[in-house]
Amino acid sequence: MDYIHYIREKVGHDKIILTFAGGILADSHGRVLLQLRADKKTWAIPGGAQELGEDTVTTCKREFLEETGIIVEPTRLLNVYTNFEEVYPNGDKVQTVVFLYALRSLSEPDITHFHNEETLLLRYFSKDEIMALDSLSAKHRLMLDEYFNNRFDMGH
Repeated sequence: MDYIHYIREKVGHDKIILTFAGGILADSHGRVLLQLRADKKTWAIPGGAQELGEDTVTTCKREFLEETGIIVEPTRLLNVYTNFEEVYPNGDKVQTVVFLYALRSLSEPDITHFHNEETLLLRYFSKDEIMALDSLSAKHRLMLDEYFNNRFDMGH
């Protein structure tokens, strides 16, 4: 079932709380994989919305595979973010609850030519490259800053 489609049929574009799960996959050089999102044309941590009956680990693994083609396994929960609001290009409003995991790859990642309806491009970025990006949301910038500094504050 597509939970977002189901709930949006009932509430339209009104603000709702949605749960998401995503993950940080680093390469052997410590660079982090980001996706260029097709909907917003911004760089982002791969992840997505939880479906009914799904735990957030399963959500993270499913969404990461859908958005990158890479099979991953979460190794630890990094943080939970609960106080960000977004408006999507179609007008949907949300307050997000995001479970962020550290990941390891279970497949040999080949991101060279990967793209689909959600992902225009995949690329590994260093901390300095990420902090210089203009097209990165405040939410993802905070998550990546906490990751690179290995300091995860509660209450976001």
